[in-house]
Amino acid sequence: MSRVVASNALGIAWITGTALSLTAMYVAARELAGEISTFEIVFLRGLFSLVLMSPWLLQQGVGALRTQKPWHHAGRGFSTFAAVTLMFYGVANAPLADATALQAVYPLFTIVLAVFVVGERPGLNRWLATVVGFGGVLAIVRPGFEAVGPATLALLGCSLFYAVSNIFVKLIARADPPGMMTFTVNAYSVLLSALPAAFVWVTPSLASLPWIGLLAAAGFCAQYTLTRALAYGEASVVMPFDYLRLPFAAAVGFIVYAETPDLLTVLGALIVFASVSYITAAEGKSRRR
Repeated sequence: MSRVVASNALGIAWITGTALSLTAMYVAARELAGEISTFEIVFLRGLFSLVLMSPWLLQQGVGALRTQKPWHHAGRGFSTFAAVTLMFYGVANAPLADATALQAVYPLFTIVLAVFVVGERPGLNRWLATVVGFGGVLAIVRPGFEAVGPATLALLGCSLFYAVSNIFVKLIARADPPGMMTFTVNAYSVLLSALPAAFVWVTPSLASLPWIGLLAAAGFCAQYTLTRALAYGEASVVMPFDYLRLPFAAAVGFIVYAETPDLLTVLGALIVFASVSYITAAEGKSRRR
């Protein structure tokens, strides 16, 4: 086995961990939604993530948080806060398979936004793949055939705000290291959710503490495993496996919540998966050239 193949295999293993972690985080958020508000869930997730990152900050020192792009970090912080808030609301109020499929379309929004903000020029094939991908979104949402409820709109908004966050990452990544970016975005989540959470605060019961622990641990693991996956494997090979979260979420939804995704949802999810996989592979080939 060549070194590249071995590295990609390791990257796939890490990204599988990301998909499992995200699925666990969705379940924890849904279980907590019956007791505490979405803003409180966002606040607790960000707070515990900062606690888990405290050893990194103690080792690096406060100086590790200095940046020459504070407004870019603010933009990423606001957009990520909006995305996470909408995601937790959507996950709590929509079938897990639908919620996961709609939340996973953010790469398509990222491509469109990158054209206008970063000045990227995707080729015709990537544009066609993007259009096909949005066709898959329509198959899941079915506007005009079914009432598009608040949860569906929240999940689409989540994907849009995650795309905005990705654009800020593109603008920041060459200036600041991943650890600093991760700490900063969680700090913004805590600051922005603290006030609305205070107005609707409900002290969590003892029974909810394991779910809060799972929420924080799964969110942190998702960030860590994604970083490791991209460090070991090629993005064009590794990232399509992030869509393992779709069958994972569908399985959990069926086993735990007795939810069965319909045929159009499955078809739409497969179309989105194929579209994003093609775009990711095309970007990998372009970078190698």
